[in-house]
Amino acid sequence: MPSSRQPADTKRVSWGRRAICATSLALLLVGATGIAQAAFSGLTSGQVTASTLALVEPVGANVTATCSTGRRLNVAVNSYGYVPRATSYEFILLDPSGAAVTTSGGTYSAGPATKGTWTYRIRGNYTAAPGNVWTGTPHQGTVIC
Repeated sequence: MPSSRQPADTKRVSWGRRAICATSLALLLVGATGIAQAAFSGLTSGQVTASTLALVEPVGANVTATCSTGRRLNVAVNSYGYVPRATSYEFILLDPSGAAVTTSGGTYSAGPATKGTWTYRIRGNYTAAPGNVWTGTPHQGTVIC
């Protein structure tokens, strides 16, 4: 006589099949990650271009620097000279302590000046990009007050 109930053996087989399917699926997913990882073995080369720019000391730079009686200091740039590829020039005056002094248009006058050795520098600069300025070797001199 037919029964609407399934035999007990059928239920076990059903769970066994489910366990086998789940295990197979898990193994497939774990193995699939290994398949998805690519291995590259080709060798490619390219060129990298890098350069430097050496800015030399200004040729023909000329500065008049005097310290007269009463320590009246006068420093004036007569010529910034020439530096190949320089886009600008800079005049720097250092007091005896080594601190930079504000100058105006390549000149400086003070009296009485601080006693000691003052240093002046002229150098060429090259602006490679905004905010990227290469500085050159300075033409340097001193004056004693």
